[in-house]
Amino acid sequence: MQTEQTTNHQKPWQDPLMAHVSGFRTGTDDLSYHIDASQIRGKIPETLQGIFLRNGPARNELAGKKFGHWFDGDGCVHTFRIENGAVDYRCSFVKTPKYVDETEAQQVRYRSYGHNAPGGFFRNLHMPANAANTSIVYHGGKLLTLFEGGLPWRLDLDTLATIGPEDFDGALKGMDTFSAHGKLHPRTGDYFNFGMGGGLKGPQLSLYQIDQQGKMARRGNVAIDSMAFCHDNAMTENYLVFMVMPVTFGSLFKVITARDTIDNNMAFRAELGMKVYVVALEDFSLVRTFEVEPFMYAHSSNCWEKDGELFIDVVAMNDEDAEVGTAFSRNLFSQPRPATGAMRRFRFNLNTGASSTEALPCAVPCEFPQWDMRRTGQESRFIYTAGICENETPGFYNAIQRIDLLRGEASAYDCGPARYTSEPIFVPRSPDADEGDGYILAVIYDANTKLSELLILDATNLDEEIASVPLRNHIPHGFHCGFTALP
Repeated sequence: MQTEQTTNHQKPWQDPLMAHVSGFRTGTDDLSYHIDASQIRGKIPETLQGIFLRNGPARNELAGKKFGHWFDGDGCVHTFRIENGAVDYRCSFVKTPKYVDETEAQQVRYRSYGHNAPGGFFRNLHMPANAANTSIVYHGGKLLTLFEGGLPWRLDLDTLATIGPEDFDGALKGMDTFSAHGKLHPRTGDYFNFGMGGGLKGPQLSLYQIDQQGKMARRGNVAIDSMAFCHDNAMTENYLVFMVMPVTFGSLFKVITARDTIDNNMAFRAELGMKVYVVALEDFSLVRTFEVEPFMYAHSSNCWEKDGELFIDVVAMNDEDAEVGTAFSRNLFSQPRPATGAMRRFRFNLNTGASSTEALPCAVPCEFPQWDMRRTGQESRFIYTAGICENETPGFYNAIQRIDLLRGEASAYDCGPARYTSEPIFVPRSPDADEGDGYILAVIYDANTKLSELLILDATNLDEEIASVPLRNHIPHGFHCGFTALP
Protein backbone atom coordinates (compact mmCIF):
# COMPACT_ATOMS: atom_id res chain seq x y z
CA MET A 1 0.00 0.00 0.00
CA GLN A 2 2.81 2.41 0.84
CA THR A 3 4.42 1.78 -2.54
CA GLU A 4 1.16 2.48 -4.36
CA GLN A 5 0.65 5.73 -2.43
CA THR A 6 4.17 6.84 -3.27
CA THR A 7 3.67 6.05 -6.93
CA ASN A 8 0.39 7.95 -7.06
CA HIS A 9 2.04 10.89 -5.33
CA GLN A 10 4.85 10.92 -7.88
CA LYS A 11 2.43 10.56 -10.79
CA PRO A 12 -0.88 12.33 -10.17
CA TRP A 13 -1.97 10.99 -13.60
CA GLN A 14 -2.55 7.31 -14.31
CA ASP A 15 -2.82 6.90 -18.08
CA PRO A 16 0.38 8.24 -19.72
CA LEU A 17 -1.57 9.19 -22.84
CA MET A 18 -4.11 11.17 -20.81
CA ALA A 19 -1.80 12.93 -18.34
CA HIS A 20 -2.47 16.24 -20.12
CA VAL A 21 -6.22 16.28 -19.36
CA SER A 22 -5.86 18.12 -16.04
CA GLY A 23 -4.56 21.07 -18.08
CA PHE A 24 -8.04 21.63 -19.49
CA ARG A 25 -9.55 22.54 -16.14
CA THR A 26 -10.86 26.09 -15.78
CA GLY A 27 -8.33 28.84 -15.15
CA THR A 28 -8.52 31.60 -12.55
CA ASP A 29 -9.84 35.04 -13.44
CA ASP A 30 -8.16 38.39 -12.66
CA LEU A 31 -4.84 37.38 -11.15
CA SER A 32 -1.91 39.75 -10.74
CA TYR A 33 1.38 39.16 -8.93
CA HIS A 34 5.13 39.67 -9.09
CA ILE A 35 7.77 36.95 -9.55
CA ASP A 36 11.09 38.14 -8.20
CA ALA A 37 14.41 37.07 -9.72
CA SER A 38 15.15 35.01 -6.61
CA GLN A 39 12.09 32.84 -7.33
CA ILE A 40 13.11 32.10 -10.91
CA ARG A 41 14.99 28.92 -11.80
CA GLY A 42 18.03 30.10 -13.72
CA LYS A 43 18.40 33.74 -14.73
CA ILE A 44 16.52 35.86 -17.25
CA PRO A 45 19.08 37.50 -19.57
CA GLU A 46 19.47 41.26 -19.25
CA THR A 47 18.74 41.64 -22.97
CA LEU A 48 15.30 40.00 -22.64
CA GLN A 49 12.86 42.83 -21.88
CA GLY A 50 9.25 43.03 -23.05
CA ILE A 51 5.77 41.58 -22.62
CA PHE A 52 4.99 37.98 -23.52
CA LEU A 53 1.32 37.62 -24.50
CA ARG A 54 -0.77 34.44 -24.40
CA ASN A 55 -4.39 33.65 -25.27
CA GLY A 56 -6.46 30.49 -25.24
CA PRO A 57 -9.64 28.80 -24.03
CA ALA A 58 -9.56 28.75 -20.24
CA ARG A 59 -13.10 27.73 -19.35
CA ASN A 60 -14.00 24.46 -21.04
CA GLU A 61 -16.95 23.57 -18.82
CA LEU A 62 -19.82 25.23 -17.02
CA ALA A 63 -21.73 24.05 -13.93
CA GLY A 64 -19.91 20.74 -14.07
CA LYS A 65 -20.71 20.05 -17.74
CA LYS A 66 -17.91 20.06 -20.31
CA PHE A 67 -18.29 22.11 -23.49
CA GLY A 68 -18.49 20.14 -26.72
CA HIS A 69 -15.01 21.00 -27.98
CA TRP A 70 -11.72 22.61 -27.00
CA PHE A 71 -12.48 25.39 -29.51
CA ASP A 72 -15.56 26.40 -27.47
CA GLY A 73 -13.74 27.52 -24.32
CA ASP A 74 -13.91 31.13 -23.17
CA GLY A 75 -10.75 33.08 -23.89
CA CYS A 76 -8.35 34.23 -21.18
CA VAL A 77 -5.40 36.55 -21.78
CA HIS A 78 -2.11 36.19 -19.89
CA THR A 79 0.73 38.72 -19.87
CA PHE A 80 4.27 38.32 -18.56
CA ARG A 81 5.96 41.69 -18.20
CA ILE A 82 9.68 40.86 -18.25
CA GLU A 83 11.90 43.60 -16.90
CA ASN A 84 15.24 43.69 -15.07
CA GLY A 85 15.33 39.93 -14.55
CA ALA A 86 11.89 39.75 -12.88
CA VAL A 87 8.34 39.18 -14.13
CA ASP A 88 4.94 40.72 -13.43
CA TYR A 89 2.21 38.23 -14.33
CA ARG A 90 -1.43 39.07 -14.98
CA CYS A 91 -4.43 37.21 -16.42
CA SER A 92 -8.07 37.94 -17.15
CA PHE A 93 -10.95 36.36 -19.01
CA VAL A 94 -12.23 38.37 -21.96
CA LYS A 95 -15.64 39.64 -20.85
CA THR A 96 -17.57 38.86 -24.03
CA PRO A 97 -21.39 38.57 -23.96
CA LYS A 98 -20.93 34.80 -24.07
CA TYR A 99 -18.72 34.80 -21.00
CA VAL A 100 -20.77 37.35 -19.02
CA ASP A 101 -24.20 35.89 -19.77
CA GLU A 102 -23.24 32.25 -19.25
CA THR A 103 -21.36 33.08 -16.05
CA GLU A 104 -24.39 34.84 -14.62
CA ALA A 105 -26.77 32.05 -15.66
CA GLN A 106 -24.35 29.20 -14.94
CA GLN A 107 -25.59 27.45 -18.04
CA VAL A 108 -24.90 27.31 -21.77
CA ARG A 109 -26.80 30.04 -23.63
CA TYR A 110 -24.88 30.32 -26.89
CA ARG A 111 -24.11 28.05 -29.79
CA SER A 112 -20.47 27.04 -30.15
CA TYR A 113 -18.40 24.94 -32.52
CA GLY A 114 -18.89 21.71 -30.57
CA HIS A 115 -22.29 22.22 -28.91
CA ASN A 116 -25.62 23.89 -29.58
CA ALA A 117 -27.52 26.17 -27.25
CA PRO A 118 -30.53 24.56 -25.58
CA GLY A 119 -33.81 25.57 -27.18
CA GLY A 120 -33.59 24.14 -30.68
CA PHE A 121 -33.77 25.91 -34.02
CA PHE A 122 -34.56 29.48 -32.95
CA ARG A 123 -31.79 29.56 -30.32
CA ASN A 124 -29.19 28.40 -32.86
CA LEU A 125 -29.81 30.60 -35.88
CA HIS A 126 -26.40 32.23 -35.55
CA MET A 127 -22.92 30.85 -36.03
CA PRO A 128 -20.73 30.15 -32.96
CA ALA A 129 -20.55 32.85 -30.32
CA ASN A 130 -17.34 34.86 -30.21
CA ALA A 131 -15.24 33.33 -27.43
CA ALA A 132 -12.20 35.60 -28.11
CA ASN A 133 -9.99 32.61 -27.45
CA THR A 134 -7.67 31.96 -30.38
CA SER A 135 -4.89 34.48 -30.92
CA ILE A 136 -3.58 37.83 -29.73
CA VAL A 137 -1.80 40.87 -31.15
CA TYR A 138 -0.64 44.25 -29.87
CA HIS A 139 -0.62 46.78 -32.70
CA GLY A 140 -1.21 50.50 -33.00
CA GLY A 141 -1.56 50.81 -29.23
CA LYS A 142 -4.37 48.21 -29.12
CA LEU A 143 -4.26 44.81 -27.46
CA LEU A 144 -6.61 42.61 -29.49
CA THR A 145 -7.82 39.06 -28.91
CA LEU A 146 -8.73 37.32 -32.15
CA PHE A 147 -11.38 34.73 -32.97
CA GLU A 148 -12.30 33.10 -36.25
CA GLY A 149 -15.96 34.03 -36.46
CA GLY A 150 -16.38 37.65 -35.34
CA LEU A 151 -14.81 40.97 -34.46
CA PRO A 152 -11.61 41.26 -32.43
CA TRP A 153 -12.02 42.16 -28.75
CA ARG A 154 -9.86 44.86 -27.19
CA LEU A 155 -8.28 44.78 -23.73
CA ASP A 156 -6.20 47.29 -21.79
CA LEU A 157 -2.56 46.19 -22.01
CA ASP A 158 -1.74 47.22 -18.42
CA THR A 159 -4.83 46.04 -16.53
CA LEU A 160 -6.32 43.51 -19.00
CA ALA A 161 -9.71 45.10 -18.43
CA THR A 162 -12.03 44.30 -21.33
CA ILE A 163 -12.74 47.43 -23.39
CA GLY A 164 -15.08 45.77 -25.90
CA PRO A 165 -15.31 44.70 -29.54
CA GLU A 166 -12.96 46.59 -31.84
CA ASP A 167 -14.53 47.82 -35.09
CA PHE A 168 -11.83 50.34 -36.04
CA ASP A 169 -14.13 53.36 -35.83
CA GLY A 170 -16.97 51.61 -37.67
CA ALA A 171 -14.86 50.18 -40.51
CA LEU A 172 -15.80 46.65 -39.41
CA LYS A 173 -19.50 45.86 -39.49
CA GLY A 174 -21.49 43.46 -37.33
CA MET A 175 -21.34 40.53 -39.74
CA ASP A 176 -17.67 40.96 -40.62
CA THR A 177 -15.18 38.35 -39.47
CA PHE A 178 -11.58 39.03 -38.54
CA SER A 179 -9.13 36.13 -38.68
CA ALA A 180 -6.96 34.85 -35.85
CA HIS A 181 -3.92 35.12 -38.12
CA GLY A 182 -3.12 38.60 -39.30
CA LYS A 183 0.37 39.48 -40.50
CA LEU A 184 2.56 42.45 -39.56
CA HIS A 185 4.63 43.82 -42.42
CA PRO A 186 8.03 44.42 -40.78
CA ARG A 187 9.08 47.11 -43.25
CA THR A 188 5.89 49.20 -43.55
CA GLY A 189 4.59 48.58 -40.03
CA ASP A 190 1.07 47.88 -41.37
CA TYR A 191 -1.00 44.94 -40.11
CA PHE A 192 -2.98 42.87 -42.62
CA ASN A 193 -5.86 40.59 -41.76
CA PHE A 194 -8.77 38.88 -43.48
CA GLY A 195 -12.13 37.24 -42.88
CA MET A 196 -14.33 34.73 -44.66
CA GLY A 197 -17.51 36.31 -45.99
CA GLY A 198 -20.53 35.66 -48.19
CA GLY A 199 -23.68 37.35 -49.41
CA LEU A 200 -25.22 38.24 -52.76
CA LYS A 201 -21.82 38.32 -54.46
CA GLY A 202 -20.99 34.81 -53.25
CA PRO A 203 -18.10 33.58 -51.12
CA GLN A 204 -15.22 35.97 -50.66
CA LEU A 205 -12.19 36.85 -48.61
CA SER A 206 -12.62 40.22 -46.92
CA LEU A 207 -9.24 41.96 -46.66
CA TYR A 208 -8.12 44.60 -44.16
CA GLN A 209 -5.09 46.87 -43.85
CA ILE A 210 -4.52 48.47 -40.43
CA ASP A 211 -1.94 51.26 -40.31
CA GLN A 212 0.72 51.84 -37.65
CA GLN A 213 -1.67 53.98 -35.61
CA GLY A 214 -4.25 51.20 -35.43
CA LYS A 215 -6.63 52.78 -37.98
CA MET A 216 -8.30 50.92 -40.85
CA ALA A 217 -6.41 52.21 -43.88
CA ARG A 218 -8.12 50.08 -46.53
CA ARG A 219 -10.67 47.33 -47.11
CA GLY A 220 -11.08 45.04 -50.08
CA ASN A 221 -12.32 41.63 -51.12
CA VAL A 222 -11.45 38.75 -53.38
CA ALA A 223 -14.01 36.27 -54.71
CA ILE A 224 -13.31 32.60 -54.04
CA ASP A 225 -14.89 29.45 -55.46
CA SER A 226 -16.75 28.24 -52.38
CA MET A 227 -17.35 28.99 -48.72
CA ALA A 228 -14.52 27.03 -47.13
CA PHE A 229 -12.31 26.88 -44.06
CA CYS A 230 -9.31 29.22 -44.22
CA HIS A 231 -7.67 29.68 -40.82
CA ASP A 232 -4.30 31.17 -41.79
CA ASN A 233 -2.56 32.97 -44.61
CA ALA A 234 0.96 34.09 -45.49
CA MET A 235 2.58 37.34 -46.57
CA THR A 236 5.55 38.23 -48.74
CA GLU A 237 6.98 41.67 -49.41
CA ASN A 238 4.27 42.32 -52.03
CA TYR A 239 1.57 39.67 -51.70
CA LEU A 240 -0.89 37.92 -49.43
CA VAL A 241 -1.18 34.18 -50.08
CA PHE A 242 -4.29 32.16 -49.19
CA MET A 243 -4.30 28.37 -49.46
CA VAL A 244 -8.03 27.60 -49.28
CA MET A 245 -8.60 23.93 -48.59
CA PRO A 246 -11.91 22.17 -49.38
CA VAL A 247 -13.28 21.99 -45.86
CA THR A 248 -16.99 22.76 -45.71
CA PHE A 249 -20.24 21.57 -44.14
CA GLY A 250 -21.16 17.95 -44.67
CA SER A 251 -24.83 18.72 -43.94
CA LEU A 252 -25.64 22.42 -43.90
CA PHE A 253 -29.30 21.51 -43.29
CA LYS A 254 -28.46 19.79 -40.00
CA VAL A 255 -26.34 22.76 -38.92
CA ILE A 256 -28.97 25.39 -39.78
CA THR A 257 -31.79 23.44 -38.12
CA ALA A 258 -29.63 22.70 -35.03
CA ARG A 259 -30.15 18.97 -35.51
CA ASP A 260 -26.44 18.48 -35.05
CA THR A 261 -23.33 20.42 -34.02
CA ILE A 262 -21.00 22.25 -36.36
CA ASP A 263 -17.98 20.11 -35.57
CA ASN A 264 -19.88 16.93 -36.46
CA ASN A 265 -20.68 18.38 -39.87
CA MET A 266 -17.31 19.66 -41.04
CA ALA A 267 -16.12 17.64 -44.02
CA PHE A 268 -12.94 17.48 -46.09
CA ARG A 269 -14.10 17.17 -49.71
CA ALA A 270 -11.08 16.55 -51.90
CA GLU A 271 -13.27 16.38 -55.00
CA LEU A 272 -13.84 20.15 -54.74
CA GLY A 273 -10.14 20.79 -55.30
CA MET A 274 -7.84 23.23 -53.52
CA LYS A 275 -6.84 26.66 -54.79
CA VAL A 276 -4.13 29.09 -53.80
CA TYR A 277 -5.03 32.79 -54.19
CA VAL A 278 -2.21 35.33 -54.57
CA VAL A 279 -3.36 38.89 -53.76
CA ALA A 280 -1.40 42.14 -54.23
CA LEU A 281 -0.79 44.08 -51.02
CA GLU A 282 -0.79 47.32 -53.01
CA ASP A 283 -4.48 47.28 -54.02
CA PHE A 284 -5.91 43.89 -52.87
CA SER A 285 -6.28 42.74 -56.49
CA LEU A 286 -6.13 39.05 -57.38
CA VAL A 287 -2.81 38.42 -59.11
CA ARG A 288 -3.00 34.69 -59.83
CA THR A 289 -4.48 31.42 -58.65
CA PHE A 290 -2.86 28.00 -58.46
CA GLU A 291 -4.32 24.55 -57.96
CA VAL A 292 -2.66 22.04 -55.64
CA GLU A 293 -3.43 18.51 -54.52
CA PRO A 294 -5.91 18.92 -51.64
CA PHE A 295 -4.49 18.46 -48.15
CA MET A 296 -5.36 19.40 -44.58
CA TYR A 297 -3.51 22.14 -42.75
CA ALA A 298 -4.16 24.84 -40.18
CA HIS A 299 -1.01 26.98 -39.98
CA SER A 300 1.67 28.34 -42.27
CA SER A 301 5.18 29.47 -41.53
CA ASN A 302 7.05 32.18 -43.44
CA CYS A 303 6.58 33.04 -47.12
CA TRP A 304 8.72 34.98 -49.58
CA GLU A 305 9.34 35.88 -53.23
CA LYS A 306 12.47 35.08 -55.24
CA ASP A 307 13.06 35.38 -58.99
CA GLY A 308 9.38 35.40 -59.88
CA GLU A 309 8.46 32.55 -57.55
CA LEU A 310 6.64 32.35 -54.23
CA PHE A 311 7.80 30.02 -51.46
CA ILE A 312 5.50 29.12 -48.57
CA ASP A 313 6.19 26.67 -45.74
CA VAL A 314 3.20 25.03 -44.04
CA VAL A 315 2.42 22.23 -41.58
CA ALA A 316 0.73 19.57 -43.72
CA MET A 317 -1.24 17.27 -41.45
CA ASN A 318 -0.21 13.64 -41.15
CA ASP A 319 -2.30 11.00 -42.92
CA GLU A 320 -4.03 9.92 -39.71
CA ASP A 321 -5.13 13.53 -39.13
CA ALA A 322 -6.02 14.25 -42.75
CA GLU A 323 -9.75 13.85 -42.20
CA VAL A 324 -11.65 16.64 -40.44
CA GLY A 325 -13.15 14.15 -38.00
CA THR A 326 -9.78 13.67 -36.33
CA ALA A 327 -7.99 16.91 -37.19
CA PHE A 328 -10.51 19.43 -35.85
CA SER A 329 -13.18 17.40 -34.10
CA ARG A 330 -11.09 15.26 -31.82
CA ASN A 331 -12.28 15.56 -28.23
CA LEU A 332 -9.02 16.09 -26.38
CA PHE A 333 -10.83 16.02 -23.04
CA SER A 334 -11.14 12.26 -23.46
CA GLN A 335 -8.79 11.32 -26.35
CA PRO A 336 -5.03 11.70 -26.70
CA ARG A 337 -2.83 13.25 -29.37
CA PRO A 338 -4.04 16.45 -31.04
CA ALA A 339 -3.53 17.00 -34.75
CA THR A 340 0.07 17.19 -35.91
CA GLY A 341 1.85 17.24 -39.23
CA ALA A 342 5.15 17.77 -40.97
CA MET A 343 6.64 20.85 -42.61
CA ARG A 344 6.27 21.10 -46.38
CA ARG A 345 7.41 23.79 -48.79
CA PHE A 346 5.21 24.89 -51.70
CA ARG A 347 6.71 26.71 -54.65
CA PHE A 348 4.63 28.77 -57.11
CA ASN A 349 5.90 30.37 -60.32
CA LEU A 350 4.00 33.61 -60.91
CA ASN A 351 5.07 33.73 -64.55
CA THR A 352 4.37 30.19 -65.76
CA GLY A 353 1.76 29.00 -63.27
CA ALA A 354 3.84 25.96 -62.35
CA SER A 355 3.92 24.67 -58.78
CA SER A 356 5.77 22.02 -56.79
CA THR A 357 6.16 20.81 -53.23
CA GLU A 358 8.84 19.15 -51.12
CA ALA A 359 9.21 17.83 -47.59
CA LEU A 360 11.24 19.85 -45.07
CA PRO A 361 13.24 18.32 -42.22
CA CYS A 362 11.28 17.45 -39.09
CA ALA A 363 12.41 15.78 -35.87
CA VAL A 364 8.90 15.29 -34.43
CA PRO A 365 5.27 15.55 -35.59
CA CYS A 366 4.52 19.23 -35.17
CA GLU A 367 2.13 22.18 -35.16
CA PHE A 368 2.13 25.95 -34.45
CA PRO A 369 5.07 27.04 -36.65
CA GLN A 370 6.85 30.29 -35.79
CA TRP A 371 9.86 32.15 -37.15
CA ASP A 372 11.88 35.33 -36.62
CA MET A 373 9.17 37.91 -37.37
CA ARG A 374 11.78 40.41 -38.53
CA ARG A 375 12.19 38.09 -41.55
CA THR A 376 8.49 37.97 -42.48
CA GLY A 377 8.23 38.14 -46.28
CA GLN A 378 11.94 37.41 -46.72
CA GLU A 379 13.73 34.10 -47.11
CA SER A 380 14.38 32.75 -43.62
CA ARG A 381 16.49 29.96 -42.17
CA PHE A 382 14.76 28.79 -38.97
CA ILE A 383 11.32 27.47 -38.04
CA TYR A 384 10.22 26.78 -34.45
CA THR A 385 7.23 24.57 -33.64
CA ALA A 386 5.44 22.72 -30.88
CA GLY A 387 5.57 18.96 -31.33
CA ILE A 388 5.07 15.53 -29.83
CA CYS A 389 8.08 13.42 -28.90
CA GLU A 390 7.81 9.83 -27.76
CA ASN A 391 8.67 10.36 -24.11
CA GLU A 392 6.75 8.78 -21.24
CA THR A 393 3.63 10.90 -21.86
CA PRO A 394 3.13 11.48 -25.62
CA GLY A 395 -0.58 12.33 -25.49
CA PHE A 396 -0.22 16.07 -26.12
CA TYR A 397 2.33 18.65 -27.35
CA ASN A 398 5.37 17.87 -25.21
CA ALA A 399 8.30 19.16 -27.28
CA ILE A 400 9.67 22.30 -28.90
CA GLN A 401 11.30 21.88 -32.30
CA ARG A 402 13.93 23.92 -34.13
CA ILE A 403 14.33 23.43 -37.88
CA ASP A 404 17.47 24.69 -39.62
CA LEU A 405 16.59 24.96 -43.31
CA LEU A 406 20.14 25.92 -44.34
CA ARG A 407 21.66 22.79 -42.86
CA GLY A 408 18.63 20.62 -43.57
CA GLU A 409 18.31 19.38 -40.02
CA ALA A 410 15.89 19.50 -37.11
CA SER A 411 16.15 18.93 -33.36
CA ALA A 412 13.64 18.86 -30.51
CA TYR A 413 13.63 19.84 -26.84
CA ASP A 414 11.79 17.28 -24.70
CA CYS A 415 9.75 19.18 -22.12
CA GLY A 416 9.80 16.12 -19.83
CA PRO A 417 7.22 13.59 -18.60
CA ALA A 418 3.74 15.11 -18.19
CA ARG A 419 5.01 18.56 -19.16
CA TYR A 420 3.22 20.19 -22.07
CA THR A 421 3.65 23.22 -24.28
CA SER A 422 1.77 25.14 -26.93
CA GLU A 423 3.03 27.63 -29.50
CA PRO A 424 6.64 28.78 -28.90
CA ILE A 425 7.76 32.23 -29.96
CA PHE A 426 11.16 33.58 -31.00
CA VAL A 427 12.48 36.83 -29.47
CA PRO A 428 15.75 38.25 -30.89
CA ARG A 429 18.61 38.92 -28.49
CA SER A 430 18.72 42.52 -29.74
CA PRO A 431 16.97 44.45 -32.52
CA ASP A 432 19.93 43.96 -34.87
CA ALA A 433 20.87 40.39 -33.84
CA ASP A 434 21.36 37.80 -36.58
CA GLU A 435 18.39 35.61 -37.48
CA GLY A 436 18.11 32.81 -34.92
CA ASP A 437 20.20 34.62 -32.31
CA GLY A 438 17.79 35.00 -29.42
CA TYR A 439 15.38 33.18 -27.14
CA ILE A 440 12.45 30.80 -27.37
CA LEU A 441 9.58 31.53 -24.96
CA ALA A 442 6.75 29.10 -24.28
CA VAL A 443 4.22 28.36 -21.55
CA ILE A 444 4.67 24.92 -19.97
CA TYR A 445 1.88 23.12 -18.10
CA ASP A 446 3.23 20.55 -15.62
CA ALA A 447 0.68 17.83 -14.87
CA ASN A 448 2.90 16.61 -12.03
CA THR A 449 2.36 19.82 -10.04
CA LYS A 450 -0.75 21.05 -11.93
CA LEU A 451 0.93 24.45 -12.26
CA SER A 452 2.40 26.35 -15.19
CA GLU A 453 5.61 28.23 -15.89
CA LEU A 454 7.18 30.40 -18.56
CA LEU A 455 10.11 28.55 -20.13
CA ILE A 456 13.01 30.44 -21.74
CA LEU A 457 15.39 28.54 -24.03
CA ASP A 458 18.45 29.55 -26.04
CA ALA A 459 17.19 29.60 -29.63
CA THR A 460 20.60 28.69 -31.03
CA ASN A 461 20.50 25.11 -29.74
CA LEU A 462 17.51 24.32 -27.45
CA ASP A 463 19.83 22.05 -25.44
CA GLU A 464 18.84 23.32 -22.02
CA GLU A 465 16.73 25.98 -20.41
CA ILE A 466 18.05 29.44 -19.60
CA ALA A 467 15.33 30.20 -17.09
CA SER A 468 11.93 29.05 -15.90
CA VAL A 469 9.44 31.45 -14.33
CA PRO A 470 7.11 29.57 -11.93
CA LEU A 471 3.47 30.54 -11.54
CA ARG A 472 1.14 30.08 -8.57
CA ASN A 473 -1.62 28.96 -10.93
CA HIS A 474 -2.03 26.92 -14.08
CA ILE A 475 -2.62 28.25 -17.58
CA PRO A 476 -5.02 25.94 -19.45
CA HIS A 477 -3.84 24.46 -22.74
CA GLY A 478 -4.07 27.20 -25.35
CA PHE A 479 -3.28 28.22 -28.88
CA HIS A 480 -1.28 31.32 -29.77
CA CYS A 481 1.02 33.89 -28.22
CA GLY A 482 2.92 37.05 -29.02
CA PHE A 483 5.58 39.43 -27.77
CA THR A 484 5.84 43.20 -27.69
CA ALA A 485 8.40 45.71 -26.48
CA LEU A 486 7.83 47.50 -23.19
CA PRO A 487 5.69 50.62 -23.76
